[in-house]
Amino acid sequence: MTIRTGLRSILAGATLAATAAFGAAAQDYPTKDITHIMPWSAGGGTDTVMRTFLQYAEEPLGVGIRTQNVTGAQSGVGTLRLMKARPDGYTIGSLTWDSMITVPYFDLVPGYDTGALSYLATVTLYPTVLAVNADTGWETLDDFIAAANEAPGEIAISNSGIAGIWHLHALDMADALDVELNHVPFPNGSAEQREALLSGENEAASVSYATVASAHEAGDVNILAVMSSERDVNLPDTPTFTELGYDVVWGGMRVLAVPAETSDEIKATLTEGFKAAFDDPEFQEIADKQGMNAFWMGAEETQAYVDKTQERAISMLSKLEEEGVITK
Repeated sequence: MTIRTGLRSILAGATLAATAAFGAAAQDYPTKDITHIMPWSAGGGTDTVMRTFLQYAEEPLGVGIRTQNVTGAQSGVGTLRLMKARPDGYTIGSLTWDSMITVPYFDLVPGYDTGALSYLATVTLYPTVLAVNADTGWETLDDFIAAANEAPGEIAISNSGIAGIWHLHALDMADALDVELNHVPFPNGSAEQREALLSGENEAASVSYATVASAHEAGDVNILAVMSSERDVNLPDTPTFTELGYDVVWGGMRVLAVPAETSDEIKATLTEGFKAAFDDPEFQEIADKQGMNAFWMGAEETQAYVDKTQERAISMLSKLEEEGVITK
């Protein structure tokens, strides 16, 4: 045997051993706690919803799931960390609109590529709402429009970052209502949005209902309208923009993902665990009480929904850029 032949044999044997070891590891998976990267601040709507959901995934998966909040660049910093993680199933992450649309469109983070991720499932699908501080006295959309017309550009409406999900939706709403508003960004997430709304720092917020549900139930926040074509199950008495005569239909999603090179076996194990958690009656009860808008879509459905949403959002972003409303 020559040195070259021997080296080839050693390398081939090492490759087979590594492949066998990886296969065995995938079959045994998981054997230790899983890290969940949350790219938004603690206490916000997405953080609260996903922490709650993942508690119910621990039992079917048989291990703990530990959340790490990694914020910055409208979710881009945390999502990049997920992209760069080892594809061994021990790092998962939550994605939102900004992770899949805003960050890549504006190139907010060098090296960011959504193709480096594999979507596992959608856990919630929810419409955007127009929420206002109850002390404003505004109880209807007409009240809001009248106030905006009396003081053009003075009503402060918060969002989660310039050209992000809540900003785009608020811009589209303002255009439809033909009013001028003062758009205030909170790029670290909806927890800060909620605090600014409750303190009166901002009169209004473009946000998910889950973020302000408890404040709404306490009477501190009024929900004037929902950006949906149909009334939301959590807000049966609140009209939609559509029924009030305005074509404003927007919402968001919360998606679980892993690095793209994660094996099919590991992805299947995770998805099965997440589906079991979603179907847990206790989780469904909590989701209903907290207005989470729980909604399940598997990997293929999620990919199709994300593709469709990206197409619509990018079209709007491009239009706003042409009009000079936003710049890259």
